[in-house]
This record gives sequence, C-alpha cells and structure tokens, in this order.
Amino acid sequence: MKGLFSLVQSAPCRIDLEFKSEDGKAHKPTTMVKTKKEEEEVPVYASKETVRGEIRITPMTTKKLEHQGIKIQLLGQIELSSERGTAHEFVSLVRELAPPGDLTTAKVFPFEFKDVDLQYDSYRGQAVRCRYLLRVSVTGKGMAPDARREFNIWVTNYEEASEAAAPIKMEVGIEDCLHIEFEYDKARYHLNDVVVGRIYFLLVRIKLKHMEVEIRRKETTGAGTAAHSDSETLAKYEIMDGAPVRGESVPIRLYLTPYDLAPTYRDVNNKFSVRYFLNLVLVDEEDRRYFKQQEITLFRKRPNTTAEVAANVGTGPPKLGAPPPAHPPAAPANAGTAGSSQPQEPSRSEPTSAVNNSNGFGQPLGAGASSSFEASHPEPKQALSPSPAPIPPAAPASTPAAAQAVASVLATIPPASLSVLEHPPQPSPEGDVLSLPAAEPLQAASLPAEPLQVTDAGPAEQPEPPLGLGSALESSPAGSEQAAPVHGGLTFGDEESGVL
Repeated sequence: MKGLFSLVQSAPCRIDLEFKSEDGKAHKPTTMVKTKKEEEEVPVYASKETVRGEIRITPMTTKKLEHQGIKIQLLGQIELSSERGTAHEFVSLVRELAPPGDLTTAKVFPFEFKDVDLQYDSYRGQAVRCRYLLRVSVTGKGMAPDARREFNIWVTNYEEASEAAAPIKMEVGIEDCLHIEFEYDKARYHLNDVVVGRIYFLLVRIKLKHMEVEIRRKETTGAGTAAHSDSETLAKYEIMDGAPVRGESVPIRLYLTPYDLAPTYRDVNNKFSVRYFLNLVLVDEEDRRYFKQQEITLFRKRPNTTAEVAANVGTGPPKLGAPPPAHPPAAPANAGTAGSSQPQEPSRSEPTSAVNNSNGFGQPLGAGASSSFEASHPEPKQALSPSPAPIPPAAPASTPAAAQAVASVLATIPPASLSVLEHPPQPSPEGDVLSLPAAEPLQAASLPAEPLQVTDAGPAEQPEPPLGLGSALESSPAGSEQAAPVHGGLTFGDEESGVL
C-alpha cells in the first residue's frame, strides 16, 4: 500500500551528492559515460581508493519531514540483457547517515567508504553491463513515501606492463591456391598501443581484390551449455588494395587509440567474459571472403606520473647519425685575381675532373669562377679609329715574361688609336710614358687552375687525381667516358662491369 501511494505522491525531499577528495575539494578525475538518454559526467575511482563526499537533504515542503532513517549504499552490479530486471550484486556496503527523526531545513551528511575493494572494472557492452553506484535512501515514516536516488561512479583498474612477449607468427592458406604468412609483434597490447606486423604471400593463385584487418570484440555470458556469445566489429582498417604477387610483403601498423576499447575480461564473477580478436580478411574478385582470427589481450596501462613526464621532457628519439656539416662560406667575387701571389690549388677532399662543372663550394662555374675570371680579365676593346697596324686581342698570359711582352707592345701604340677606349690612358706624373689601368689584372697569378676549364670541342684530358684517391676509379669499365660513382666506400658500376 505504501508503494502504491508513492506512485501518486511527489518525493518528500531533494537529495544531492557531491564527491570530495581527501583535502576537502571536489573530486577531479571524471569521465563521460553514455547512458540511454545522454552522456553523464561521473567520477573515476580505482580499487583500494576511498570514496567520500557529502549528501544534502532538502525538504520539499514547509512541513516537518519525518523519516525512519537515512542511509547510503555502495553497490556493484552485473546486469545481463538476457535477464532483464535482475541485477547480480557482488559488492554491497552500507553506511547509516542519520537515525529516525525529522527534518525541517536542509541538512548535510558526510560519508566515507575507506579503501574499498573494487576488483572489477566498469563496463558497458551490448549484452552485459558492470557498474558501481551510490544509492541514498530516506525511509518515510508511516504512509509517507520513500525518497531514493542513485549516483553512478566509474571504476578503472590498471595493470603493469609485462615483459616483451614473443611475436605471433603463423602460416595459413588454402592448399595449392593461397599460402600466406602473417606476423604480429606481440599478443598483449595496452589500450593506447600500436599493432605492428606484416603479411607475406608465399603462393597466390587467387585473384584477390583487397585485404583488411578488423578488431572484433566477443562478449560471452553464462557458462557451459547456457553460454551465449555476441560479436561486434569495432574497427576496419584496409591494408592492401589490388592483387598481390608471390613474394610480396604488406606491412601493418594499426593504432588502437582512436577506438572505444576496454580491457580483456575473463570470467567476471562467473557471469561474463570479454575477448578481442584481430581478424585478417582477404576478398577476391568474386567477393568471396577468406579470414583468419588471432586473439590478442588488451590491458589498461597506468598513465605516467607528473615526475615521469617531467623527466622525459626533451628526450626525443635517438639521433640517427651525426649532424650535417656546416656549409663553408661562399667564394668572394674577386677570388683569384691579381691581388693573390700564388695560383689557387684544387681541393684535396675529392678528385678534380675536367668534366666537373662546379667549384669547391657547390656553385656552378658560370656563377662563381667565371665571374671572377671576367672581372680580373676584361676583354680588350678594339680601336674604332684607323691604326697603322691592327693588333689582335691579347691572349691571357701564363708567365710573367709574356705579361711584360704584352705591356711593351701596348706601350708602342700611338695615343690617337687609344682615344675611343672605355678607359683612356692617363699620363704618368714622371713623363710621357703611358700607364694602362687594364694591364695590371693580366698577371699570371689571376688565372684559375687548369682542371677547372670546360670546353665543348671534346672531352678534356683527365688530370691526375690528388694523392690518396687514385684507387676510387679502378672498377669502372674500360673505355667509359664517365667514372662510376662511389658511395660509402663501395664502387657501383654498370651491368657489364659486374660490380653490384
């Protein structure tokens, strides 16, 4: 009769609950849990933690609220879809908050469940649900209805990462039609791990269209002959598109973080189990499917603490090799001009060849060396006025004696023939001897090294390589115009030379 009256009467009071931490502040670790109607933010706890907080009871009327007692329960329940309306409790703890009495105004009651053993994780699946809740009950006196409200909590337990297990390797297929070998790096992964593996085709006589990897979850409820299983595909990841050939290897790299996964559970309170499988699926051109399942174990890894995260800051992956050498400064535009007393020597770092079209700093000759040569050796201008005897342009001198001979010939030219030059001669302060400003850069020291010349008439003569590099070209085939490139101390030639 009291239950019938409670259906037509409103709740006598309002019940609110606030979870607290040890220092009296609000409990921070929370998560979003999907319910039938909407998502709900619930606090997160682990096994052996203390559940504490405050309950506030507020009467809904101005009359005095009489009750038979106020209590709070911490319950752990397993609900199966095949047994609707029946909850199997595996945890039941009760705390009495107030003895029978009455309430006239809002009152706050603190509570605490210390070091609770929450051995199973919270789980919501298709056929089973494992949950924890706090139930607050205010028992009405006489015919007054009872007030009850439930508050969910979420339990997550962590496991330590075990030692690296041996990889999974298996050869499967259809006789004389398809033989494949698949390999996964391990059989136990945490929820944020990466599945790494490969598929190797030993024999292919079927026209395959594509291949994919699936993550499947299998829920089993009951035991023995009453066991019932439900499977669900959580993710599909295509790893191949097109027909493979014999000897082909297809890599696998599947990240688990984006998917809604839970750890593997085995015989939770003898009511249900949850297992995960990696399903390898091959589809041929006739849409026939060939698959092979491999069970894996998932666990929840304990997150890094603040100290561990701070210790790992700045420690990246190992460096693969030494840092690249710094680039040398670019050659100045006037390098190798008349100001230098000795001709520049070719670098000893690599052999100098007549077909080498770059200088020692990686610049093309037309950009660096040619500009400096032209700056130091301007082409002589021919006189436009009649002259007693036409004089051809002077060739670059290669010795000091030749330079003096050219200077003496130019000194005999009459001043009238030089009147139209771009730089007219100027008389020296000592007398009538003319000094030409363009004659000074024609010294022998301004000429570049001979091996740096490039001509189009034909292949230039091969100079002698520097010391210590004469054996680098021995494996090139006879009669070849270009030397074989050298990589890492090994010589690679063409097919005729036989060098690989």
